[in-house]
Amino acid sequence: MTWPNAYLRGFLIFLYFVLATVWLPHFVLNFGPVATSAKPIRDLVGLLVWGAGLAAGMWGLRMAQRRRLI
Repeated sequence: MTWPNAYLRGFLIFLYFVLATVWLPHFVLNFGPVATSAKPIRDLVGLLVWGAGLAAGMWGLRMAQRRRLI
């Protein structure tokens, strides 16, 4: 693997985690029905969206490692 290729892969991994664990939960929490619901519901929805993004990213990293892509 070349250095530019490694930098690109690292940047894509970073970008995924920023989008899945920062931007997407923020977007969902500001979405109409969720934004107007009770605080415990908002907290639960935010936790589920964040956790799903984190779990999917960790699973994806493990699969990429098994296939020797990273």
